[in-house]
Amino acid sequence: MEHIMASLETPKRISALDAVNLMLANIGESPVTILGPTAKPSAKDAETKLAEESVNIQSQAYNSFREVKLKLDPDPTTGEIALPDNILSWSPVDRNLLDLLTESEGKLYNTEKSTFIFTEAVYVEAVLARPFETLSQPARWFIACSAAIAFANTKQPNGSYLRVTVETLNAAKRAFEAADRRLRKGGLRVHNPHFRRMRGNR
Repeated sequence: MEHIMASLETPKRISALDAVNLMLANIGESPVTILGPTAKPSAKDAETKLAEESVNIQSQAYNSFREVKLKLDPDPTTGEIALPDNILSWSPVDRNLLDLLTESEGKLYNTEKSTFIFTEAVYVEAVLARPFETLSQPARWFIACSAAIAFANTKQPNGSYLRVTVETLNAAKRAFEAADRRLRKGGLRVHNPHFRRMRGNR
C-alpha cells in the first residue's frame, strides 16, 4: 500500500508509513515509500512491531480506547455471545453481573448458571483494539515513539543510530495522557476497580 509522506505544504496526522520510517531512521536505515508484502524485510519487521506496540498500548485501559456501553447480542440460534476479536478487556455495565460473568472460548460465560446461553443482550464497558490510523494524533505519536525504541532494541541494541530516545517517548506519553485525561478524569482504573478482565484470564 503506497502512502504520501507528510509535508509542510500538506500537513496531516502521522500515518503508519510515517511511523515505520521513524522506526527505520532510529536504526539508521533509509525510508520506504510502501508498506506490506512487497516492502523490504526491515520495513515489514517494523510494521509488525508497530502493530504489536499499538495493541500493547491500547491494552492499558486508557479512556481514548474504551467503549462506555458496548452492546453484545446473543446469537439468535445458539443464544451464545461471542466476544469481538478486537476486544482487549471488558467489564459488565450492570454491577450485579461483575462476579457472574467471565470469558471462555472467546464467549461470555455465566458462572452462576454454568452456561454460555443468554436470553438478552449484555452491555459491557470495553477496550477495543483499533487500527493505527483511526487513532488520535497524540495516541499515534506515543505508539510510534514506543515502537521505535522497541524496534531499535531488537535490531540494534547498542543504539548507535538512536534518534528516538526515552526522553522523546516520555514526552509523547505525557502529551497523550494529558489528552486522555480530558476524556474522563481518573480513567477506568479509578472508576472501575473490576475493569481488568483481560483476554486470556479465563
